Amino acid sequence: MSFLVVLITTAAVVAVAHRCIHRMPWLWYGLAVALDLLYVAGVGLNFPPAALRVLAPVVQQGMVATSLFVIVMYCGVFAESSPVRRAIGPIRAELSLMACILALAHCLNYLSSYLGPLATHLDALAVNQQASLLVALVLFVLLIVLGATSVKGIKRAMRASVWKNVQRASYVFFGLIFVHEVLILYPAALKGVGDATSTLVVGAVVFGAYGVLRVGRFVLDRSCARAAASPRRNDLEEEASRVYVD
Repeated sequence: MSFLVVLITTAAVVAVAHRCIHRMPWLWYGLAVALDLLYVAGVGLNFPPAALRVLAPVVQQGMVATSLFVIVMYCGVFAESSPVRRAIGPIRAELSLMACILALAHCLNYLSSYLGPLATHLDALAVNQQASLLVALVLFVLLIVLGATSVKGIKRAMRASVWKNVQRASYVFFGLIFVHEVLILYPAALKGVGDATSTLVVGAVVFGAYGVLRVGRFVLDRSCARAAASPRRNDLEEEASRVYVD
C-alpha cells in the first residue's frame, strides 16, 4: 500500500470525522492504542499474512502517523479564515497525539530490530542504517517532547512563550521525518524497487511543497500585518496633525 493512498485515506477520515475528534478525542486515542496492540498481537500470534499486510502501513511502517503529521503541518499553510484551517486548527493537538501514539509503536518495533547489532558491534549496520538510526533517535526524543506538550493539561501548565518555543521544534521534526525516510528507502529505490521509489517521490513532493507553501504563508501573513498596521499609523499621524493645527 503506497504512502499516497494512506495519506489520501487518512485525510478523508479526518475531514469527515473532525467534529467527532474534537468532541471525543479519547475515543480516537483509544483507537490508536488498539491498533498498536493489534499489530503487536498479530506479530506475536502469527496473524494471517493478509491481516499483517493491512496493519503494516498503519503501524509498522508508520504511514498513518506520518500522514497525520502531514495534515497537522499543512494546516499552517492555509489562511486563518479558510475552511481547512477552521476544521483542522482546533484538533491539531489531538491529531498530533494520535500520530505520536501510532509512531511510538513504529519506533519501538524498529528499535528492537537494531538491539542485536548495537549490542554486538555497530559495524554490522550499513552506513545509511547508522545514519537513519541516529536520526531516528533524535526523532524519538522530539516525538516524546512534542507528544507530551500536545496534552492539554501539560500545555496549560506551561508558560505560553515556552510552549510556543517548544512547538517550533515541530519544523525540525517534520524535516527529519523525510531525511529518515530517504536514508531508509534510497538503497531499495536505487535497485528499482517500485514501492520504495514511489514513496520517496511522493514524500519529496509532499515535504518540498510544504516548505515552499509555509514560507509563502509566512511572507503573506507578514505583508498583510504590515498593510493592516499602515492605515492605523496614517490615522494617528493625521489625528496628531489635526490636534496640532487646532
